[in-house]
Amino acid sequence: MIMENKTFCNPVKFLDGKRHTNPDPFVLRWCGKYYCYATDEHGVKVSVSKDLVNWERKGYAIREEGYKDYWAPSVLYRNGIFYMYYSNIKADDDDNHQEHLKLAVSERPEGEFIWKKTFFDEFSIDSHPVVWNNRLYMFYSVNNWVGTEEKIAGTCIVVDEMLSPEEFSGNPKAVILPGMSQEIYAENREGDGRDWYTIEGAAPIVRGKYFWLFYSANAYINVDYFVGTAVAECRENLMEMEWRKYPADYIWHPLLKKNEDVEGTGHNTVAKAPNMVDEWIIYHGRSAKEELRPGIEQREMYIDPLYFNAEEIVCKGPSAAGQESPQMPEIQLYDEAIEDLSMIAEGSQYYLAEFWISGQKSHSGLKYGIYPDYVDPCNYLEICISSGDRTVRVLRCRNGVKSCLKKEPIGGDYDYTVPHLIRIEKSFESYCVSLDGMGFSFEHSLYVGNGNIGIKPYFTKLVMHSFSLTRTVMLEREKLGYLGEVFNIEGPARVDLSGLYSDRRKLTLQNNKETGNYTEVFTLAIQSEVNHVVFYRGERGFSLKENKLEPFSLYHFVRGDKEWFMVDGQRTEEWMFAGKDASYRLELGGLKILDYQITKNETKTQKNRA
Repeated sequence: MIMENKTFCNPVKFLDGKRHTNPDPFVLRWCGKYYCYATDEHGVKVSVSKDLVNWERKGYAIREEGYKDYWAPSVLYRNGIFYMYYSNIKADDDDNHQEHLKLAVSERPEGEFIWKKTFFDEFSIDSHPVVWNNRLYMFYSVNNWVGTEEKIAGTCIVVDEMLSPEEFSGNPKAVILPGMSQEIYAENREGDGRDWYTIEGAAPIVRGKYFWLFYSANAYINVDYFVGTAVAECRENLMEMEWRKYPADYIWHPLLKKNEDVEGTGHNTVAKAPNMVDEWIIYHGRSAKEELRPGIEQREMYIDPLYFNAEEIVCKGPSAAGQESPQMPEIQLYDEAIEDLSMIAEGSQYYLAEFWISGQKSHSGLKYGIYPDYVDPCNYLEICISSGDRTVRVLRCRNGVKSCLKKEPIGGDYDYTVPHLIRIEKSFESYCVSLDGMGFSFEHSLYVGNGNIGIKPYFTKLVMHSFSLTRTVMLEREKLGYLGEVFNIEGPARVDLSGLYSDRRKLTLQNNKETGNYTEVFTLAIQSEVNHVVFYRGERGFSLKENKLEPFSLYHFVRGDKEWFMVDGQRTEEWMFAGKDASYRLELGGLKILDYQITKNETKTQKNRA
């Protein structure tokens, strides 16, 4: 069935009906649920949600006797252990410059977390761990990097590689340094003539060839407190990336700042919506219509969608009015015991699937297979995971004959009795598979059609803690050749590493397949200074953009018989069309397609199968 599109209003709600403060929210997605860890005077608060909108407060994840002011926690999950990074001070201390970055661990996301070590004996806060190309890094904020400067003194963001979740390499590098007047926390703060600047709250997001870093600047009680962005071109080693504020180091261009409804907008994380595709920013704010009460915590949790306009990130927040809720996956299952071959979803030309799986302890170890495409016992594609030789194999069976397409090692500390994440992205004949974030890609052309998606244990019992599936695909560079599977393209068109285009500088895309709820995104580059985008629904034409000078993005939202666009970062009005007429035509003149993404938003299952 297709569920009705739901709406929500910020700040997000809690199931007990009460208002809860939630400063510095850090959100971890684990086993198909979201866990939010937040700042509090008495400990780190933790809440849980399935949809990012409705939250259940779980109390404190950690409380240390004799300590207070628990700041800006972050949590990393690895192989059955949750690692919490946080700062606090002693209960009899009133100097928050004594906040030092610490580590606590737990076997449960709700805690109780137990302190394990203190990393530094200097001011260090606002950690954010990142796994990049199978290596672990940590962003965090310090005062000593620029604290002794004569003109630009204050807090800044640095990054260091982690040798393990418990050990820094000890070679930090500055990422974002202060420099704009809007980043001043307090003028003449120390009484020695220096203004104190603050850059903190690092939060990453990656899109295409760019690695973005959100940051918070100024002080949350000040008018100019804001979330800004910095960007670097992706490199193999994160430590080698060169960062600049967007659009330039000395141009103030906030992503989020105070408006008439919300103020104090800052310190965020970015999380995927439950459909695992759409990006949402989770941040704290407070109602601008309520009087500010110094010393009383008023910051609550807000969420807003993020969009991309070619090489720019766009956010319409902070919002207080009703808006569309984060999209759910087509299928969402929880806590199923798997003891035999089980087909859990229909296959298709493209999809994104996420499994969280653990196995029962056995003297013979664990082996199981996940089927991205299963036609019958003699024809299938299998991702086989074995604890014995610690490998992931890609197996193809064609008319009963098996072959191994790929073999990858699993880390030596792999504990199969705890949940692990297996993620599969199918894009026509290409597959990207990852185990706990460590991935590889391959292609195959086994079937003309598409088999089912399933799982099979080999003589052992499995628990599928969650399974999520969304029909989505991103096409870029040479993969834009598959765009003909979605549209009838009038051109003539050609595809190379620069994108899809026509030598005649005119493309027409005819879509007569998609119905229901879906979202499309086109990233377009300029081929001619005379250019245009015209959308036709039936005989009605709508000019969406013309004579652009820079690349831009076009979002197309269809919800039943309603649709609207976001073009060049600006949203059009919503209109209705005859539901039977699902076809449309998009005419591009003087423009080249850099990439295309479609995500279907039809929800069929939101609970365990009976």
